[in-house]
Amino acid sequence: MPQVTRTTNDLIINSLYLLGELGVGEVPDAFMLSTGVDLINELLDKFSSDSIYIPFLTTLSSQFVVGQDTYSISDMVLGTNIVADRVVDLSFANYTVPGVGFNQNATPITFSFTADIATNLLTLSGSTTAYPTGTPVTITTFGTIPQPLVPGVTYYAIFISPNQIQLALSNADAVNHVPIILQTDGVPINNVTTFVGNLGGANTSLVYPMRIINKATYWGVVRQTNLLARPGFIFLNKQNDESFITVYPVPDQPYPYTIQCKLMINELAPQDTLLELPPNYYGFMKRALARTFKSYYPSGNWTETMEEEYQDYYQTLKNANETDLTIRPSVVLTAPEPFYWPNILSY
Repeated sequence: MPQVTRTTNDLIINSLYLLGELGVGEVPDAFMLSTGVDLINELLDKFSSDSIYIPFLTTLSSQFVVGQDTYSISDMVLGTNIVADRVVDLSFANYTVPGVGFNQNATPITFSFTADIATNLLTLSGSTTAYPTGTPVTITTFGTIPQPLVPGVTYYAIFISPNQIQLALSNADAVNHVPIILQTDGVPINNVTTFVGNLGGANTSLVYPMRIINKATYWGVVRQTNLLARPGFIFLNKQNDESFITVYPVPDQPYPYTIQCKLMINELAPQDTLLELPPNYYGFMKRALARTFKSYYPSGNWTETMEEEYQDYYQTLKNANETDLTIRPSVVLTAPEPFYWPNILSY
C-alpha cells in the first residue's frame, strides 16, 4: 500500500479534527495554521528537554580527518563537521578503503547465430544459458549483419528457448518482451557476445563496517589513546544543540564514511513533509498538538480517553531505548562473544 505523504499543515488539520474544532470538509483559517506551526515547534523543544526525540531516518556521508576521532553534527551550531539535524540513533556505519587493484572483466561468451525475420529470432550455435532475459549483448560480423542491428551497440537479450533469443533496445523492453523487428536475415558469420562494460579504469575498494557501541562501553574499558589505525568502533553522544560521533581507533587515513541514522526534527515549516516520520510518532504528535490547542479553543472536545491515549504514547516514547528508539519493554546490549579492545588490532 503506498505511503500517504503528510505535511506539517496536515498534522495541524488532523489535530484540529481530533479536538473537534474542524468538521469534515472544513478548511482551517490562517490563525489556526500559523498558531499550529508555532505550537509544534514549541512542543519539539519541550520534548527534546524531556529526552523525547522525534526522529526520521536518513543517510549521511562525509570523510574522516586523519588524527580526528570525534565529529560534530548539527544545524543549530556554527562550525560543526556535518550540517544536519541532530543525530539521535545510529543504524549502521561503514567506511571505504580504496584498493590498489582494478575490476577484472569477466571472459565474454560468444556464439555465432542465424537470424529469422519471420520470428525475429536469433538461433545460437550454443546454449542460451548465458543469455537470460536482460543480459546486455553486442553484435559483431564477418559477413552482413541483420538490419537494423548495428555492430558495437548494446542490446538486451530476451530468452526464448535453450538455443534461441530475441534482442531488445533496452532492458525494460527485454523484461516486457518487446523485441527488435528484424528487416533482413543477414549473411553469416554473425556473432553475439555478452557485453563487457569498461570497468578497467575504476578502482576497486573495500567497505569496512564499524561496530556501534554505547558510551558506557567506550568509557568503561582500558584503551590506548591516539591509536592511529582503521576505525573499528563508533558511538553516539547526544547533546542539547549538537550530536557527536566518536570512532576508535583514530582514523589513519581520510576514509570516506557513511552512517545511516535517525535525525531529530529540530523545527518544522508549514509545508514540510513528514514522510519519514514513524507512524507511532505521528500519532503522538497529533495528540500532543490537539492537547495543546485546547488552551486556545476551550470548547474543544478533549476527553479523558484522549488524555489516557496521549499519556500512553508519552510514556512509551519516553521509555524508548536510547540506542535504537524502538519500542520494547527492555533492552540489554549484548555481544556474541566477550568484548576486548585488543580485538581492534585485527581490523
